[in-house]
Amino acid sequence: MTSRYISKTSWQCRHDATDLIQAIFSAELVSPSRCLWIVSPWVSDIPVIDNGSWSFRFEDLGWGRQQIRLSEVLLELARRGSTTIVATRPDAHNQLFLQTLQQQCDDAGHASRIRVHTAESLHEKGIVGDSFYLGGSMNMTYSGIELLEEALHFTTDPEVVAQTRVRYFDRWGGER
Repeated sequence: MTSRYISKTSWQCRHDATDLIQAIFSAELVSPSRCLWIVSPWVSDIPVIDNGSWSFRFEDLGWGRQQIRLSEVLLELARRGSTTIVATRPDAHNQLFLQTLQQQCDDAGHASRIRVHTAESLHEKGIVGDSFYLGGSMNMTYSGIELLEEALHFTTDPEVVAQTRVRYFDRWGGER
């Protein structure tokens, strides 16, 4: 399978987006991309991995049975040498997440691995790594992942991934 489409509502495919986000970030922890782009007009420090049932063994990271937030995963990816580009709007909603992420990375000495770009007119949404692309209508917020009706397209097609990486690199920089 190189592609998967998800059309979720509050009553249909509710957990598909949550499960996909968890799979993406868990895979990134196992094998980090050189550069990970997160493009979302609105972004929050949402839980992206549910480790409440101890499904993932992150003892070496100090992560026990808990919800693991986006900022924690991105910090760990920075520690592992991955660069993350976050493109979002310069909106007050995004500031708490961006400040938390920057502070954590500054404190850990990995500030250069996280780059933030803002654009007032940004409406595109996507996450792209070395071997996957997730695009669609979903923002990286609780409402986007859990509540709202969203359409998503996940692909591992090398041509689509490469084209998206080039486009994102040209727009926001990063690592090839």
